[in-house]
Amino acid sequence: MAERLRICAALAFVAIASALPRASIAQPVTAAVSSPPGASAPAASTPIDRYRAALAALAPLKDMVFQYAESRTGPARTIVEEHRVYRRVDGAERNETIAVDGAQVVPAIVHLESAPAWPYDVRAFSVSAADYEVMPLGARVVDGKRAFGLSAVRTSNGDFAVTAIFLDEKRWLPLRETFDVSGGGCAGTGSIDFEPVGTAWLPASTKVSCAVGEGGPTFKESITFSEYSFPLALPSEIFGAQS
Repeated sequence: MAERLRICAALAFVAIASALPRASIAQPVTAAVSSPPGASAPAASTPIDRYRAALAALAPLKDMVFQYAESRTGPARTIVEEHRVYRRVDGAERNETIAVDGAQVVPAIVHLESAPAWPYDVRAFSVSAADYEVMPLGARVVDGKRAFGLSAVRTSNGDFAVTAIFLDEKRWLPLRETFDVSGGGCAGTGSIDFEPVGTAWLPASTKVSCAVGEGGPTFKESITFSEYSFPLALPSEIFGAQS
């Protein structure tokens, strides 16, 4: 059951990965409206224009270390894991499982991989003009913060679609995005919250609920990110290579 829970809960996030741009999202894209990092677009622009300009103005991701707690729930069991991640700008990643269901894992279980596009980068959830039509929802509050809401309808085909975006009214970057996912025999809905960490705009939490087949069991997954830090360099030994 534990392995089935892991596989089924992960199915919903396969659609997110498949929706990533073909080019690396670690580099900002060119915008029609030019703004310095963290600055709002001109007052005459619409909220969606401000969002796209602010997204384009974000600096590339840096080397970083962070932790996350992951909860996966199935019909009969919930599993909670804690992880520490070392991620380099070129996509090299070391993921350490440091606790399972409250029990420390010593030594940590280490998984190494290379993924140039980080699926939780805010740019991976971009609501582009080419793929979406948007409509204003007006003022909203997200976790006590003022936001401007926009509904989104995907106009191109894909297993992942943003359904709404709630923008911080100062930086015009998303505090929350909701989405639909499908594929791999699993269909469901989810959301991801973002927050400022220094000059970066990084995920705070995400959750998804996924039904396997029509009338089948529902699996839920939630992730909470924490402890972000940005070292000047991460030694190659961390990723299994000798310097």
